[in-house]
Amino acid sequence: MQVQKNLLEKRRSEFEDFYKGLIPALVEFVGRLGVKPAHEVLNQAVQFAPHMSTGLRDLQVNDEQDRIWLLTRVAYFVGEYFAQKHGGCWYVNDIAGSRYFGRYVVGRFPSFQKQTLMLDPFEVAQTYVDTPPPRQLADVLAEVDAELQKADLQ
Repeated sequence: MQVQKNLLEKRRSEFEDFYKGLIPALVEFVGRLGVKPAHEVLNQAVQFAPHMSTGLRDLQVNDEQDRIWLLTRVAYFVGEYFAQKHGGCWYVNDIAGSRYFGRYVVGRFPSFQKQTLMLDPFEVAQTYVDTPPPRQLADVLAEVDAELQKADLQ
């Protein structure tokens, strides 16, 4: 139990720095993919999804360093996409026993009845990045959205 408490405290103490780093990294990433104006992703991530899907579809991952770089930035986009689409936010999951405990998640969606619904954008990004090209980000986003909708009805 103490290990979980320590993990949660550590993640909470690092959250502000995590989020401050997320914003410029996401904007820079979107700009590298040629989507302009890149900073608009911070307010219009849902509208950027088709452009991101096209830009990432055939991107090759050459080594583990590339994979981690891409996975992180895709996770930032996925998180912002769902936070904006459903009015949620990034936070550290503090629900003991949850499979996402201590992770940076996106949730607290007012558009869903179940306020405990959340997703781990890094898990979604890992599945996406580890899929060989051509990948379809739009399909992954639609699948996750459908899972959230279904979970809200159960």
